[in-house]
Amino acid sequence: MTLSIAPNLQIAEHTCPDCGRPFRRITGFVHRDGAPYAVYYASCHHHEGNDVLLDAVFGTWDREDHSDHVTFGCRIGPVPGQPGPAVQLMPAAASFAAEPLFGQKLSPSEAERHPRLEDFRELVEHVLQNDTVVAQHIAAQPA
Repeated sequence: MTLSIAPNLQIAEHTCPDCGRPFRRITGFVHRDGAPYAVYYASCHHHEGNDVLLDAVFGTWDREDHSDHVTFGCRIGPVPGQPGPAVQLMPAAASFAAEPLFGQKLSPSEAERHPRLEDFRELVEHVLQNDTVVAQHIAAQPA
């Protein structure tokens, strides 16, 4: 099965409520074998080096009912004592207001036990390899 990111990425500039610095949020739609599969939000921050808070929503996309949606969250970025960026599970969609689109927002412990965890890992890897805005942010020298 093949993942692809739709070409119509949405990029918006925001101000971080925690540190007051500007950051970019990329909204992307992912297809699996040409069919709608997930939506992701990649918030490119400058906290401890360049990091990305990535939330991904999985579920059914052909109707307004979001009751089967589930959201995973992670931080991608530097970790003391480790070369290169690491992926760490985080509370899902923590910086977003409660909206039906997100469905069940998973905690890290819920995500670790969820049957779609491998789908999330595959999506994160795909975003890191194919979303040039995210990849360039992670690779850039800290601001």
